[in-house]
Amino acid sequence: MPHTMEQPVLINRDARMGVILLCDHATNHVPAAYDGLGLADEHFNDHIAYDIGAEAVTRKICNLMGAPAVLGPVSRLLIDCNRGPDHPTLVPPTSDGVDIPANRDLTPAQIQARMDAYYHPFHQACDTLVAEHLAEGITPLLMAVHSFTPTMNNENRVWHVGFLWNQDPRLAQALIGMLERETDLVIGDNLPYSGKDLYYTMQRHGADHGLPQTTLEIRQDLVDTDDKARQWAELFSELLDECLKRDDLMTRKYYGGVTP
Repeated sequence: MPHTMEQPVLINRDARMGVILLCDHATNHVPAAYDGLGLADEHFNDHIAYDIGAEAVTRKICNLMGAPAVLGPVSRLLIDCNRGPDHPTLVPPTSDGVDIPANRDLTPAQIQARMDAYYHPFHQACDTLVAEHLAEGITPLLMAVHSFTPTMNNENRVWHVGFLWNQDPRLAQALIGMLERETDLVIGDNLPYSGKDLYYTMQRHGADHGLPQTTLEIRQDLVDTDDKARQWAELFSELLDECLKRDDLMTRKYYGGVTP
């Protein structure tokens, strides 16, 4: 069951081993004051509320590698930490055809209150963790951990796993190459989503600092039990460990935008 903290959860806060994991859709938690956003309880067990299996994979990678991580504090239905501050779905009025009554007709002040309580603390925790690594001369690899539904709009999604990137493909391409070498998985390159469309967390905390970064997407039916999550965590712990030994990845590289 996803965590029910109302502040971002930091795992291995003081670890400095070269990898940082960010899980912005970790939990389905909505504080009691929001009265379930006007939704039936069943919706909070669905993918619209959180990324099924993502928190479990993140925690298990952290346990195996000793890596630090930041977990988002609340359901993406309350506020989506992987959206820019001005994005129209920062507070989604609907999600996958489900109307969210408490997100209708919000005032700017109401949206700002959610941002101040949950969105800004998550991103500030990520900012701080990255800044502390850089201040110590460490160039960390950043990986966001997400999951995606097996079907969307009545179409089967054939990929087992995907890697998203925007301008910097280094870490995504490295992991894709390793998986192609080691497995027979169907792997998405900027699929089932594209990092050129939705990439706020990785752009802000990784790419804008010139850090190698990618968003990992695992299909939810492959990560919906503890045992499945453990297997993925073991696989990615090995792959990330190999990435740490590659000089071509452990450098800062800018592709436009923010520069040092």
